[in-house]
Amino acid sequence: MRPGPAVLLTDFGLRDPYAGIVKGVILAHAPKADIVDLGHELDPQDLRGAALALRAAAPFFPERALFVVVVDPGVGSPRRILWARSRSRQYLVPDNGVLSWLDKDEAPVVWRAVRNPAWFLPAASSVFHGRDRFAPVAAALLNGVSPAALGPRIHDPVRLPWPEPKASRTGLSGEILSFDRFGNAVTSIPSSRVPSGARVFHRGRGLGPLRSFYAEVPRGRVLAVAGSSGLVELSTREGDYRARTRARPGDPVHVRHPRR
Repeated sequence: MRPGPAVLLTDFGLRDPYAGIVKGVILAHAPKADIVDLGHELDPQDLRGAALALRAAAPFFPERALFVVVVDPGVGSPRRILWARSRSRQYLVPDNGVLSWLDKDEAPVVWRAVRNPAWFLPAASSVFHGRDRFAPVAAALLNGVSPAALGPRIHDPVRLPWPEPKASRTGLSGEILSFDRFGNAVTSIPSSRVPSGARVFHRGRGLGPLRSFYAEVPRGRVLAVAGSSGLVELSTREGDYRARTRARPGDPVHVRHPRR
């Protein structure tokens, strides 16, 4: 069964033509393709943001979806392009660990290195693999080409380690992973691990208890909220937490358990 739709995730942005060109190449080779934009506004080279986006989005897509991810700091280098299949979906990605944070039910079970140049555009650029390699390979898959025609199976994809929160007698320590366009900071701490009455701190600043929704605090107030992906997020109600606090990926975040 042919995959579809093609689901695009890139850091190309929307000001430049790059994302549109990738879609154009797919449609030129697979005119009946359905294309969904998962997002193009990730911070440049934000592998963690891409991994989080896939973790949050993949379970909600049709089982035949083909995710095409072009967040690729190693473009032009010897890094591989990989095709992967989970039990229900397919992925076309750079070999940089971007699939590492998928839930275990969505984790790939088969990997292939995309090595067959027959599926690439001729006279390819070394700095725009999204156009010259990812897009035509995606179109070939959408047209029914067998993944076996792309290249050999592999068993050693690059892994991006999950920064597992550390538990202590007093609480839990994690970090900021990435930011969404509203400036909310997504952390590595599952909201399910924050007990009632615990308080959340970022760089030593208290944000209060974990909230269920933004309107639990006045406008302009900072807060910690249980995000839609199941992770604790640091936010400003109707504001930009990232800009307000100058938060950065890797910043420490702590959950302090209530005293008994």
